[in-house]
Amino acid sequence: MHSTLALSVVPFLLSLTHATNIPITVGADAELAFNPQAVTANVGDTITFSYFPKNHSVVQSSFTDPCHPLADGFFSGFQPLAAGPGPVEFVVTVNGTKPIWIYCAQTEKSHCQKGMAMVVNQPAPPSPNTLDAYKLAAAKTGVSSSPPNIEGGVFISLNSTSTTGSTSTGSATASLYSSTSSSGVGSSSGSGKGGSSTGTGIGSGSGSGSQSSPISFAGGATKTTAGFITIALAVGGACLALL
Repeated sequence: MHSTLALSVVPFLLSLTHATNIPITVGADAELAFNPQAVTANVGDTITFSYFPKNHSVVQSSFTDPCHPLADGFFSGFQPLAAGPGPVEFVVTVNGTKPIWIYCAQTEKSHCQKGMAMVVNQPAPPSPNTLDAYKLAAAKTGVSSSPPNIEGGVFISLNSTSTTGSTSTGSATASLYSSTSSSGVGSSSGSGKGGSSTGTGIGSGSGSGSQSSPISFAGGATKTTAGFITIALAVGGACLALL
């Protein structure tokens, strides 16, 4: 039993240490397209979406229901821009090997119906579930839809050191770097025969914390968790010692 547990932990730890980021542009060069449109990702990899004008979104769907959101999938909300890339990026962590179908839910000019879609881990031939087949089905749909709330990923600001994450039940903001600072101002005075003196002192100090990293959990949601990899490595080491 111990050997089975240890062996199951090893692939998980390797997926964390070898995770890579895959950048995707959304609407670059004034095109209704994700670029690249088809990518391959492993468990633990991140997909980072950067936005361009005019107003696009990133929504997860199923192959069988294009242009409509998948329950418990991810949604970035709409990102209206006059110029690109925008000030934030939307990051999704891959938590499985199944295909991930993605579209833009902008209804003006029918982005999804005009082929603004992509896939992560497209099925290999001879599967009929291809991106081209998804786009053909999307062209026959009506008005696109999207979830009511942003969910399933984190926003990274390109102009600051903070991220904003959200789930289906609400939203939360987490700082990538935590810091504390303190300052104080003190004064003293005294007088004596023949004169008086006054003085003022100012002191300050600061400290910094550690960086958090986005980790994905069941249901497609992504949470920001500090120290997760350290704990996982410790657990893996303990399991390996039982071999």
